[in-house]
Amino acid sequence: MSLETDFAEERKSKEDEEDKRKQIELKRKCEEDEEDNEENEEGIGWNILPVQSQLQGNEKRYCINEFPKFTAEEEVLLASVARLFQKKEGKAGKKDLKKFFKKYCTQNLILLEKKQATYLFLALESNLFGFGPFDFFLKDEEIEEIAVVGTGKSKPLYIFHTRHGWMASNVFFNNRQAVTDIVNKMARPVGRRLSMNSPVLNATLPDGNRLSAVLSPVSFSGPSLTIRKFRQEPFTPTQLLENKTFSHELMAFLWIAMQCDCSILIAGNTGSGKTSSLNALLSFVPKNERIIVVEETPEIRVQHKHFVKLNVVKEQSVGMQNLIVESLRMRPDRIIIGEVRSREEVSAFIDTLLAGQGKGSYATFHGQSIKETLNRMRSLGVLEIDLAAIDLVLVQRRWNVMEKKDSIDQKGNREVRHIVEVAELCEKNRKVECNTLFKFDYDKRKLVRKGKSVKVFEKAKQGFCFGRKGFEKEIERRAGILAGMQCSKIKMKEFFEKVNKI
Repeated sequence: MSLETDFAEERKSKEDEEDKRKQIELKRKCEEDEEDNEENEEGIGWNILPVQSQLQGNEKRYCINEFPKFTAEEEVLLASVARLFQKKEGKAGKKDLKKFFKKYCTQNLILLEKKQATYLFLALESNLFGFGPFDFFLKDEEIEEIAVVGTGKSKPLYIFHTRHGWMASNVFFNNRQAVTDIVNKMARPVGRRLSMNSPVLNATLPDGNRLSAVLSPVSFSGPSLTIRKFRQEPFTPTQLLENKTFSHELMAFLWIAMQCDCSILIAGNTGSGKTSSLNALLSFVPKNERIIVVEETPEIRVQHKHFVKLNVVKEQSVGMQNLIVESLRMRPDRIIIGEVRSREEVSAFIDTLLAGQGKGSYATFHGQSIKETLNRMRSLGVLEIDLAAIDLVLVQRRWNVMEKKDSIDQKGNREVRHIVEVAELCEKNRKVECNTLFKFDYDKRKLVRKGKSVKVFEKAKQGFCFGRKGFEKEIERRAGILAGMQCSKIKMKEFFEKVNKI
């Protein structure tokens, strides 16, 4: 053997030892970071909890099965490929990534098993061209909310499932920077950015989902991220009947109310389905009418072709009041304020009612009862005499029902609890009076009719030219039509067209 060969072998041996030392050092560092929840810039910033920790007792866990837990070596590979691809390829596409990944492994003598290559490429693809693990949660229609509550194995990503409520997932983020990067990637199309100088970000994503993110020092427990998902296909009135959110009689009554130009305020607690109900009720508005939608967070989806959407842009000093004034010049048939929360937004909604804009105005509001809703309106500056401009107030609630089978399970229900007409001021106490029309009966476990309508009946009498008996018969007739149409598979567009032919 030649001296040159000896030197080559010795050099190769030293290089192998150095590589091995780096791998051991990196693995040790990754393990320390996981244990201590320290920031780690290696890898793609997120990982999967091992299989054995997916179930603890009776706790349900939502699992992404496309990936195993990444090893330290796999994290190094993912980080290296992602960094080099972004540096060299620029605006390359997914096909280019596949070629690049294969070429990188070949050049670096990295041999991957078929299954391993598949999930590593999928992780790269979702990180570089999507939103990492969020891609898998966003495509599930049964997930309503996605939440990051910190970093490390002890703080997995949580989801709110339609049927199971809050569940931990098997995904966790390794470091704060990974969360920040994904937030900024999501918010890039709307021109917003999360940083230490701007630690709070609220945005509506191009797909309609709502994003809220907070960094330290505002979020003391670590980076916080919440995505409120909105259904791509709105609930139809018949689906809300199947879900037992509404009764057939109430839905038929509201169908008439929408057609005879009554204004409605839908109140409820967080996640009670206020916007879903409003979207469903708007399908009863005749298709040839002009709709003006004014919102800060775009959530309202109308089926009408003739509509205008106006959004609040605080960065350019365009507030709700400005948009309401602008809508006065647009000759709306119906005006929708979306969700009213602040004093300015509540004032804007009442202004639309008092100005007599269009045939009806609609909004959603946070309030757990009729009394609380009206008191909150008063606390936000609404005069008592102006409250009577609202025709109907509907309260919808979401709460947990405890079901005991093998173990106690929480089932979240969304149901209408109370609906009233707001009458004129009472001469005695100078307060508006409420005429209760429907109220939830806790003994019968259903919504029941409690009283006869006055305001809606008067408007229906003018529009449809019938008396009290005819009004009641029409409610009954429409309830029968809705029962006959009841089908969970019917889409909103199809329902909208059918209703407009009746």
